[in-house]
Amino acid sequence: AGGAYVPLDPAYPSERLAFMLEDSRVPVLLTKTHLAKKLPLHCCHVVYLDKEWEEIAQHGKENLTSKVTPSNLAYVIYTSGSTGNPKGVLVEHQGLLNLVFWHLQAFSVSSADRATQLAGSGFDASVWELWPYLAVGASIYIANEQTRIFSEQLRDWLIASAITICFLPTPLAESLLLLDWPANVALRTLLTGGDKLHNYPLPKVPFKLVNNYGPTENTVVTTSGTITTREKTDIAPPIGRPIANTQVYLLDEKLQPVAIGVPGELYIGGAGLARGYLNRPDLTQEKFIPNPFSNKP
Repeated sequence: AGGAYVPLDPAYPSERLAFMLEDSRVPVLLTKTHLAKKLPLHCCHVVYLDKEWEEIAQHGKENLTSKVTPSNLAYVIYTSGSTGNPKGVLVEHQGLLNLVFWHLQAFSVSSADRATQLAGSGFDASVWELWPYLAVGASIYIANEQTRIFSEQLRDWLIASAITICFLPTPLAESLLLLDWPANVALRTLLTGGDKLHNYPLPKVPFKLVNNYGPTENTVVTTSGTITTREKTDIAPPIGRPIANTQVYLLDEKLQPVAIGVPGELYIGGAGLARGYLNRPDLTQEKFIPNPFSNKP
């Protein structure tokens, strides 16, 4: 229909939810009645999906006429706010589509796949866990909180559910890599990211481990790479190479490429780059700069 969505995690503190509602000025809030008491004061029109479903079902089922273009806004994800108030990152359809099409091709996803949704709804990894699989009609399995906490329970759930591809935050993925797995497990690809990966997979691990890196400002994933078994080494596993239609540069303070082995700042460009920060034009101008290596701004 052309609207953008703003995910609100009910587990967030009320102060954070209040800030996000005020900053984003969303006109409509979709929720359920048992979550109403967690909502701060706001001016949104609230639709309770569990209480008003009969009324919703009376509306037409035809798809709305859409004039959405790649540059339309798809969603707004707020950063953690660890350095102050959280910032709303404006991600356009072209960035989301680039992520979806890259993912489908890179991991050969089909309607037969069984994926998982484990990240919180306010964490941008949830975008990656949902849209590529929905785009091809794959199944998505949602684990309860108890299952997510304990490594052994999560492993058993992945096996029993015959999950074929799964994303796990780095610390949780590292704990699962140390467990025993049956050789005939359905899981073929374990994706991880969100923190520095410290360990390589053991030879007995029967699935592929893929390490990923990317800030919210570049539509979830910027670099990705398969991590293979390796003898003990002091070198941490790499973050991979840029995904499709993405450029990564290591530059000095004058925006010039650094030599191999010389530390530098990581700069990112390409189709996944966000529009900027919501209601923060000064910060957008500071952080989203023209690409000196491209004819396109």
